[in-house]
Parts: sequence; structure tokens; C-alpha cells
Amino acid sequence: MNFKTVLLFICAAGLFACSSAQEKDYEEIPRPAKRDPIIEEQAKKNAKLYNQSEARMAKTLRLPAITYEFDSIRPPEYAYPFLDKVANVMKSHPSLHLIIEGHTDLLGSKEYNYWLGASRAAAMKSYLVSRGINAERIRIHSYGKDRPLTLDNSSDGRRTNRRVEFSFTTREWPAIY
Repeated sequence: MNFKTVLLFICAAGLFACSSAQEKDYEEIPRPAKRDPIIEEQAKKNAKLYNQSEARMAKTLRLPAITYEFDSIRPPEYAYPFLDKVANVMKSHPSLHLIIEGHTDLLGSKEYNYWLGASRAAAMKSYLVSRGINAERIRIHSYGKDRPLTLDNSSDGRRTNRRVEFSFTTREWPAIY
């Protein structure tokens, strides 16, 4: 073999090795994570329940979750019309009781998140009491970060977990607590 053939063979082998290495590196580049379907399902469910009439709310006893801004205990502005509907339903149905559960995202200490979840639920209760609902008909509970809807740590996932959930019940408190 002559020198040019050997040189050509070495160059071709080098190019082949480089192209193989590039393909391998390309395959190992992390792909962006797909959006958690729970986030979208929760958003659709909340939109549907948020827009329901008071009559439907009283019939189905299903209520949307209210999401909060990071580290906030003040109810978001969009929650007030919904809370007014809840108050009207409770006034017209005196046998209904309400359970309000506060949740947080995964950031922060366990103790702080329990406090934050309880404060969010208490803010909702205070508003309903200011609308004429007897405080004895409402119970609050904080789960802090113990019951996330999603483990997605994106900003959308954390927002989905920062929520207050509502449950109507016709059972008396001693039967529940």
C-alpha cells in the first residue's frame, strides 16, 4: 500500500469515529420533560367546576380547588366570586357543612408548609364567616406538602400543588372528626 492510501484510510476511520461519537452525544442530551397530564386535568376540572351555577354546586357538592401564589396566604382575586357562591349555597342549604383543606408546594420546611396551608384555609373560612356562614359549619385542615397532586417541580407543577380544596358534606362533625 502506498502512503496516500494509508492516509486516506486513517482519515476515513477518524471521520467515522467522530461522527459515531457525535451521534452518541446527541442521543444522551436530555429531552425536555413532558408536561404532567395531572396539571392539565386539574386545570380543566377546576375551570368546569368554577363556572358552575349555585344550583349545580348544591346538587353535585363538587367544588374547584383555588390555587395560590408562592408564599401567599391572601386569597387570589378570582376566588371571591366563587366564595360568594359557596356562601349562598350554604345559606340556602343549612344541612351542608364545609371542609377546607390547605396544601402547599414542595418548597420550604414541613412546619412552615403546615402553617401556610392552615393559614390559606383559615383565610377562606374567614371570608365565608364574613358572608354570614356560621363558623361551626366549617372545618379547616392543613396537609402542607404531604399530599401533592403532582411531583412535577416546574412552576406549573408547584402552582398546581399550592391550593385550597373544598368538600361539602351533610354529615355531622362528630361522625367525621
